[in-house]
Amino acid sequence: MRKMTFTSIVSLCMLPILFWSSESQAIPSWGRKYQTSCLMCHSGMPQRNAVGEAFKNNGYRMPSGVEEAFTRQQQVKMGNDEWKKTLGAPVESSFPSFDPLSLAFTGNLISYKAATHTSTGAVSAKKELTYNAPNVASLFFGGSVGEHLTIFGEINGFGGAAVETDKDATITSTVDTPISSNVRAVWQFSPGLNLALGNSFSNVSWNGVGVGGVVNVSGVLPAPATYAEVNFTRGETAGYSLTAGTSMAAKSTTPIVATENNIDDILYLRGKFKLFGAGLLSGANGELGNPYTGLDNQIVIGGGLSYAKNSISGVADPVTKIVPTIGFTGNYTGESLVYGGDIQGIYKDFQVGIAASHDRDLELNNLKVEAGYFMYSWLFAKIAYSDIAYASKKGTYDEHQPTIAPAISAYLSPAVSLTGTYIYYTKERVASGVTNQNTFALAVRASF
Repeated sequence: MRKMTFTSIVSLCMLPILFWSSESQAIPSWGRKYQTSCLMCHSGMPQRNAVGEAFKNNGYRMPSGVEEAFTRQQQVKMGNDEWKKTLGAPVESSFPSFDPLSLAFTGNLISYKAATHTSTGAVSAKKELTYNAPNVASLFFGGSVGEHLTIFGEINGFGGAAVETDKDATITSTVDTPISSNVRAVWQFSPGLNLALGNSFSNVSWNGVGVGGVVNVSGVLPAPATYAEVNFTRGETAGYSLTAGTSMAAKSTTPIVATENNIDDILYLRGKFKLFGAGLLSGANGELGNPYTGLDNQIVIGGGLSYAKNSISGVADPVTKIVPTIGFTGNYTGESLVYGGDIQGIYKDFQVGIAASHDRDLELNNLKVEAGYFMYSWLFAKIAYSDIAYASKKGTYDEHQPTIAPAISAYLSPAVSLTGTYIYYTKERVASGVTNQNTFALAVRASF
């Protein structure tokens, strides 16, 4: 196996560009800063490879002291010593000279829903087959401000079936759906020690969730909303990473009615230990399993927990009918403590991940198992088993509704991908006797 240095892995991750296109669109804004492909940091969006992990752990800057060497579009310097003397205050800083914006278009080209039937065989819902074009646009932004601060995020709400309504009306069909922004701001105290504030892209929930990767413990734990977290990482070879944070129960963009949300509504802790492989802080010194994706041979174990002060559901506002968010939502509604662990392994083109968690109050168990394989450098196949218990349906037949989801993704270029996913329910019916609705979707993602 070839030993990895930071320079060698960066060079190797650029090789697929020669196959895919003569001119690579660097995506999103980091690509413009370094004039490189998204493949340098990602094996598939949003999954990060060894370089991407080190980039994140270093406060979204290049590791190993090579930030300046790899930056192709330098920062615009602000202020100087003369201004500092005149004003008697620090005025030196910098901001991106490159265009910090990029666009991503997503949507289902094909969407299929199987027909459902009652226990007597009557049709409950007809089969649906629809064709569409990418109908959702997101505006990504990102850049460094000065030597320590990095801000990036996504502005979404363009397209889809969003309908603006009057939420002050007595009866509404939906709530206001304005354009919103998902932001993460990171202050780097030193390499591997960062403080982050945001309402999305948390360090504990933004990896192992999409194309190019397999599940980790964050896939079986509640995700934070608007948060503040500290990330501490060490490892020139292999290494460990710890994240401790506190979060509001609702995102800043979530309607909050007749309730008060505090930044300590939810407390969470995540940790992972890389037994061997490239350093979590260096992005190098491991054995390169796949030179085209930047994935290194590795075994990682992890664990985490989330604690909510309120385990009860909010009371709906009498006017808007909106139920305020005061604790965990979704499958974890009614819980106050969820904890779990995971193990991930990568060898050459093959990946596998197992994650499990337990709900303390309702005593429910959750499990996800995923395996992925790079058939070619541009073709990734994945199969996932998911059984996340429905807390609101405890004690009923619908408490567990496991699914199996085979998927295949093709990268038509570093900027364009197609993903086909089929979701199959292992249980034929729900408690009411109606059959489960299996689905298929062919999704596209294009960025520039």
